[in-house]
Amino acid sequence: MQLLTERPTLRYAILLKIIALCLLTPLIFYGLDYTDTGYSTTMAWMQAAHSKAALWDFNNFGSAFLAGFWFFTGADSLLAYRFEWVLMITASVLLAYWILSWFYEDKRAIAFALVPTLILAVFNSEEGLIVEYHNLPGFLALASAAFFLRYFAQYKEHQPPSLNLLMAASGVVAAFMVFSRLPMLLWCASVYMTLGFAAWRGYDKITMLRIAGWLMLGFIAGVGVCVGLLVARGLSLQGIIADSIKSMNAVNTFHEYAAKHPELGYYPLTISTALRYAKILSVGAGAFVVAFTWKRMAFLRGRTATIVESALLLVFGVGIVSIVILLASKSLGFHYGPITSFLLGAPLLIVGYIALAEWRTMDVSKQVLILCAFAFFALVSLGGSGVWVSNFRHGVWLIFPIALLESRTFVSQYWEFRFVRSLLIVGAIVLGISLRLQMPYRDQPVYRLKAWFSSPTVRGIASSQGRTESLEELLGELRTRGLRPSDTLQAYPSMAMMYFVTKTVPWYKHPWIGQMWTVRQDLTSFSQTCSTFPRYVVRAKFDPNTAVSLDANRPTIPFTLGYTPEKMFYGEYAYCHDCATYLDSLFLVEKRYTLVWENNGFALFAKPESTPQR
Repeated sequence: MQLLTERPTLRYAILLKIIALCLLTPLIFYGLDYTDTGYSTTMAWMQAAHSKAALWDFNNFGSAFLAGFWFFTGADSLLAYRFEWVLMITASVLLAYWILSWFYEDKRAIAFALVPTLILAVFNSEEGLIVEYHNLPGFLALASAAFFLRYFAQYKEHQPPSLNLLMAASGVVAAFMVFSRLPMLLWCASVYMTLGFAAWRGYDKITMLRIAGWLMLGFIAGVGVCVGLLVARGLSLQGIIADSIKSMNAVNTFHEYAAKHPELGYYPLTISTALRYAKILSVGAGAFVVAFTWKRMAFLRGRTATIVESALLLVFGVGIVSIVILLASKSLGFHYGPITSFLLGAPLLIVGYIALAEWRTMDVSKQVLILCAFAFFALVSLGGSGVWVSNFRHGVWLIFPIALLESRTFVSQYWEFRFVRSLLIVGAIVLGISLRLQMPYRDQPVYRLKAWFSSPTVRGIASSQGRTESLEELLGELRTRGLRPSDTLQAYPSMAMMYFVTKTVPWYKHPWIGQMWTVRQDLTSFSQTCSTFPRYVVRAKFDPNTAVSLDANRPTIPFTLGYTPEKMFYGEYAYCHDCATYLDSLFLVEKRYTLVWENNGFALFAKPESTPQR
């Protein structure tokens, strides 16, 4: 106890860890998403159980590969896999705390600022509560940045050689970060640009060159470890090189689709990213309107200011809850987009404004921190499939708490941001908790999640009565029919969770067959016989109470936009959920699969006993 009293940094780190575990752990018991969560969970599990059945030429293979090592610990359920996410997010909070503690004296304020940051980063309704390609690269980037910034936080003209190992460690972690998602190479480039900036600001140039070399040595060593892990998992060196080239040349699937279908209102990556920044910065600019209006109102001082501020914060919080509850039935991510934009754009502008005003008097090490915070925000969201504003939330770990800390009167002279700071704190907490209670990721509101799964893989997870019963009935039917783990199964559309729940292997060798290119070759190859086809095919139904698939309510044959069977077969549409659904339905008819069982959530088709070759 005396040690904690004498070391406030350690004391608040332990307190922050306890708070993070208490906030995160209850989340993992509620809600089941068959689509995105199912896809990432199945991809990770397949690396441990069926590594040769998982595709390599996908830009998120590395994240799935690294996350899959968790299953070697004996974890065999969704709840256990979600607990890995709890540990990773808790570690992210602590990494952000340690980084900030090197640059800010008030450890209590840092811990306080990281609580709403945590909620903003992970309590969003589109957060899958698993380790996957959106959040793992950010965690690894924080770890790499921690080693890098620790060096600058204690920089001296003549550093002991042992401190060079910090840069080597940063490089090793950066290699795993890039392996988890290739666009994170840009983070490595930003690190070297930061070293150049430090040299330009007066740091010893020879020292900067030396630590740049240590960074590169660490990175090369990390690449060697990654390659060694792949070889140990059964991949050849030649295959690793060939498939790495495929991955580097791959275009994000959504944006590839967007570029080919401008008539649908989608935009390529560069345009959609620019639009997202325009949205969050334009909405975030409202922070300055509030701040300078507040500053000019001289009567808002003392007790009056406290009363007015409390009343406005109460109205703000109630308004957020009302929006989430009243519009919960609308499309996810849109109706609360302006609130999210404010929570993301305002911190960026506040930090930028204060940094520019204080730049000449700011220590170089603090400048390096600010630059890294901006780079982290801009780069950590790249490469994900989400193009909406909420995808930026993965980059808030540094910029959001810095905005809260810098707008405190005891840190800077910009006291007019005090009310904006309160708005950010209340907004992040209220929005995050409201979304998690009202809309757990693609499931019913929490008050409807009263039924618990009993099957081993999903035991301990609560969902709605209809979804729970429909899945339990399906799993019971499959067991009765003799489906065993490691058997081949086909589940569609976009229902990847079925493979993890049943421990079966996708017939397409890819768990999400909504991706068109994974379907075409198998379904249009005339060299296969029906003996190679799966015994059973599971087709998701759509019902408001039992819906299990993101795409189960899509039309089977959407000819209205010009889709035809010929265009689907011969590849004019390289990415289309509807096309994949059509091909799967056509496959069932052509191969004479028969409907043998169904309930409110699923239809089960069985392969005929004998079918001639194509």
